[in-house]
Amino acid sequence: MNYGKSFSLVFSLGLVTLASPLFAAPITGSFNFGGSSATVAATTLTFNCTNGISGATCPGPAGTGNFNVTGGTGDLAGYVGQGGHIKHLSSTTTPANEAFLLTDWLTFSTEPTNPVVSPNIALDLEFIYLGSSGQAQCYSAPAAGQTCTPTIPALITAANPLGLSPYNLQNTPVGSTASFSVAGTARNTLTGELSNFFGTFTAPFDIPYQVVLSQLVSGSISNAYSGTITITAPPPSEVPEPETVSMLVAGGLLMLVGGIRRRSVNN
Repeated sequence: MNYGKSFSLVFSLGLVTLASPLFAAPITGSFNFGGSSATVAATTLTFNCTNGISGATCPGPAGTGNFNVTGGTGDLAGYVGQGGHIKHLSSTTTPANEAFLLTDWLTFSTEPTNPVVSPNIALDLEFIYLGSSGQAQCYSAPAAGQTCTPTIPALITAANPLGLSPYNLQNTPVGSTASFSVAGTARNTLTGELSNFFGTFTAPFDIPYQVVLSQLVSGSISNAYSGTITITAPPPSEVPEPETVSMLVAGGLLMLVGGIRRRSVNN
């Protein structure tokens, strides 16, 4: 038996194993962002594109608005000041409470004015959660502290038989807020590595949500918005522990040394 070739094969396999994407670090971190305008209608959410947002000029890719990153941690810390584009949402293509796939839902711009010239992170949207604030106070006389998740007949589906909207509305002493939550996959566009993300969007209004609802019934309403995206690593079972890597390296070296000793004895 040609031990030299066997040893080379064992050692090469060890190197290939160590170079496997399983051992690369997935994207983790969070970022805050905002846009100057989004338009909400009964079944759609349009992120408007407004010139003046650094690094994300208009028009952007078809069917998108633009945003600017205002804060970041982890792998997203360097993205503060980065511009990007975000695709519109519609109950026909991205229905609430159902799994779907909207690839490249949120992408960062590659314009040279951005702090990260060639960003390699894209978010694929996969789920929009239903609102959970209830309906008892939706049409009460406005008062601070009230909450509401409106029902909209056009949103009724098998997965959403009540026609609940994704929005959680709350009255404040100076107006109201509307928020909703989403989830999906953060993708490293260079390596293909995947992480999970969870996000929340919030829009403030200087009017009670009862007035916001009346405008939605008659058409739409626009306002600035902000959001927070948190990206987490895959479950531990998908990424080998450091101890596993050490064991593989040690095992490979022991096999190599053992083989060399046997070859020396045979010679």
